[in-house]
Amino acid sequence: MDLKILGRLQKDCGQSLDLLSDSVGLSSTSCYRRIRRMESVGIIKAKVAVLDEHKLGIQVTAFFLIKLDKDSNGIDRKMQHILASHPEIQDCYLMTGEFDFVMVAKFRDATEYTDYIYRFLETYREIPIRTYSSTLVVRTVKKSYELPLYGGGVLMVYISVI
Repeated sequence: MDLKILGRLQKDCGQSLDLLSDSVGLSSTSCYRRIRRMESVGIIKAKVAVLDEHKLGIQVTAFFLIKLDKDSNGIDRKMQHILASHPEIQDCYLMTGEFDFVMVAKFRDATEYTDYIYRFLETYREIPIRTYSSTLVVRTVKKSYELPLYGGGVLMVYISVI
């Protein structure tokens, strides 16, 4: 039942509790209790609005690939500290493989993107960068905010223990 609730919330977290509970076959009270429990244990982390980036004037999506000169302990914490003041960076991942970090950024236009490139090494001066490159998205083929939900497994064990 919790997976059904999560699936519906991922599609539309703004629906009324009555509509949600009807769609999963629970009373409003039971559905509400389950949602609150999943919030309290951190399974539901936030309820957010998904905004249309183009209508807000954001036209450029860029990926930045960073190769470190040397890996150091706590490098991801240093990166978190720097990125805290850079809302244009939407996602940043510490990776295995050829590159150490990949970042996804959003910009209003090519000029804003170019300005960011010019300031890149200064912005990340605390990070031992060997090389970096960026690439622009031409077209988004698929974008999803929904996580795959699997029956059983860790989620069900985690929820039922609480």
